[in-house]
Amino acid sequence: MGSWLDYLRQSLAGKLTLAFLALSSLSALCGGLALVYIFGLEARLAWPLGLAILALCLASTIFFFLVSRISHTLVEMTQFAQDTNLQRLDKRVNVQSGDELEHLANSLNRMVYRLDTSMKRIQQLAFVDSITELPNRERFRLETEEAFKSNSAHDLVGAVICFDIDKFIRVQETLGQIAGEGLLGQVAERLTAAVLASDRMVRLQTSLTRPALLARTGISEFSVLLPDIREPTQAGRFAQLVAAALRQHFELGVHRIVLGACAGIAIFPQDGESGTEILRSADLALSHARTDGPNRCVFFTRNMNQRALEKLVLESDIRAGIEQGQFITFFQPKVDLDSGRIHGCEALVRWNHPTHGLISPYKFIEAAEETGLIMPLGDYIMRDAAKKAAGWLRRGIAVRVAVNVSAMQFSEDTFTAKVLHILAETGLPASLFELEITESIAMSNPERVIRLLEPLRQKGVRIAIDDFGTGYSNLAALTRMPFDIFKIDQSFVTALGKDGNAPTMIETIIAMAGGLNYETVAEGVETHEQAAFLKTRGATLGQGFLFGAPMASDAFEAHARTWAVRMDESFLQLASHEHHSSN
Repeated sequence: MGSWLDYLRQSLAGKLTLAFLALSSLSALCGGLALVYIFGLEARLAWPLGLAILALCLASTIFFFLVSRISHTLVEMTQFAQDTNLQRLDKRVNVQSGDELEHLANSLNRMVYRLDTSMKRIQQLAFVDSITELPNRERFRLETEEAFKSNSAHDLVGAVICFDIDKFIRVQETLGQIAGEGLLGQVAERLTAAVLASDRMVRLQTSLTRPALLARTGISEFSVLLPDIREPTQAGRFAQLVAAALRQHFELGVHRIVLGACAGIAIFPQDGESGTEILRSADLALSHARTDGPNRCVFFTRNMNQRALEKLVLESDIRAGIEQGQFITFFQPKVDLDSGRIHGCEALVRWNHPTHGLISPYKFIEAAEETGLIMPLGDYIMRDAAKKAAGWLRRGIAVRVAVNVSAMQFSEDTFTAKVLHILAETGLPASLFELEITESIAMSNPERVIRLLEPLRQKGVRIAIDDFGTGYSNLAALTRMPFDIFKIDQSFVTALGKDGNAPTMIETIIAMAGGLNYETVAEGVETHEQAAFLKTRGATLGQGFLFGAPMASDAFEAHARTWAVRMDESFLQLASHEHHSSN
């Protein structure tokens, strides 16, 4: 009873109802009085009073009709507002009164329609990838959570497969973002067809009903949720079928592109305690698949978590090491094979770890590259090497210092300006600075190499192509690129006397360098015999333990001051003997 009275007091319809009841009561009272007076008063007074009572009753009837109509409309609009509040945005209020209430209802309908459209757009942006129109990572995570809970409750097995598209990043860097997005669209279409076909096959074999879900979960990463499988091997076969679809070429304008895919697989519920953990386990397996090589498929194992933890600790230590100046620059001499003089050196990084001592780069460079820390580390080494070489120059030792450039450093558009700034900051002449670019970086995007390196070369910076002979250089592109030096990979030098093809390979590289007017630096020289062979074949410089191991700045300066002007007699004799033999 109390709630009904509250409704009457607080709502507009209730107030109108109370007003109608009051007016009706007044009419009834007046009617009762009229009956008394009609029979007790004169006729001339009774008739006007009767007409007044009749008019009052008619007004009450009209008022009742209006109140009923308004009350019904207001109740309908109140329900409409409650539905909207509950996000039932497909509802509409229908009022055809021809008055302000109809205008208000139409305005509310338009407002809710726009709200419904905006909510659907927001949901699409939140859960759908805009390029491929596939579910995105957040939607995939939510679906994996639901599948994980369902499988755990019913003792069922499922799987998550993460695919990484090989070579996609290189294609996008070479052909541009628009071409990359076009390729992504083609990849998504082919993956969708492959997933549907493979899913149909798996479900026919297993009599399971829940379909697979394909999503784009990273820049070049796609993931598949298999809610139902009988055994883990089915997930492996599924991954192989899907990956095989990507190995057929794609048409992108005038280009025919062949891709591949690595896959990481996690089985649930055994590989995690939630859907989010399952997705993380699949990502870890994918990371290991990338490391193993192209087109690899790897299942998650528990020791991957331990290795990931170790990598995380290493990343934290590297970051702290950069901030605290634990990384130091070592220098390995480069010797002119004709004169025996120290001509230059290569800057090499070492980590003076507070607890593990001096650490070789082989143990931390890969982690630095994977975490992006190679960028600040590489910049630090470049600046420190230039600073040390400028100091030697002020003390009378003019040697050219060479610095390795990582792919991540070279990916910056500000790379050229950064190098020039370091030279200006340290005071090192450009002619005493050398950049070493690996063959794979050079050939991945020749036009970019020319654009970034030619201005430096014009200033006097020397450019070397590192590890030459280990990749697949485009010789036509090579002749247009701003290089001055070939570095002969140490694998060829080490193979001298062991592999009959090694001398031919070295002679070919030296002859090519001579034709292009390049210098040559042979790495890994450890014996007099190797040095003699290289000298007689026309190699310009030698680098290796025969001439000195990598050493700290002070030690290198002392080594350069005391180094003999010419190599010892045994080397000269070997060189002479090698010269006569070759003739």
